[in-house]
Amino acid sequence: AAKCSLVPVRRGYWGAKIGSPHTVPIKLTGQCGSVRIRLVPAARGTGIVASPTSKLILQMAGIQDCYTASQGHTKTKGNFAKAAFNAVTKSYGFLTPDLWKETKFEKPPVQEHTDWLAKNTSARRATSSMLVPQQ
Repeated sequence: AAKCSLVPVRRGYWGAKIGSPHTVPIKLTGQCGSVRIRLVPAARGTGIVASPTSKLILQMAGIQDCYTASQGHTKTKGNFAKAAFNAVTKSYGFLTPDLWKETKFEKPPVQEHTDWLAKNTSARRATSSMLVPQQ
């Protein structure tokens, strides 16, 4: 049952993409009961600025630098821990350009038909009814 509740955690950068990912990729929020927690990306070396309960969950998730802000009745540790867990699980809930599928561009229809017409037609001499000899 424990393996079924494993959740992938996406990590990101703050500022330049130097070294390994160390913080949350974007601002994330989680809620459980009356408790709300907001995770904000932090610069490298900041550490986890959070209460001990959420700090432990973020450390287990592999996040090294993060700011947090919480609201509600945070004294209820069960709801507070679950809110932090919900915030971390939302890290893969969005698409960024590095997760987009590569687009294979094809020729637009106009270009495709122009190539075919240029290849299959021969140049004709322009004739005018005025140039044709009269009999």
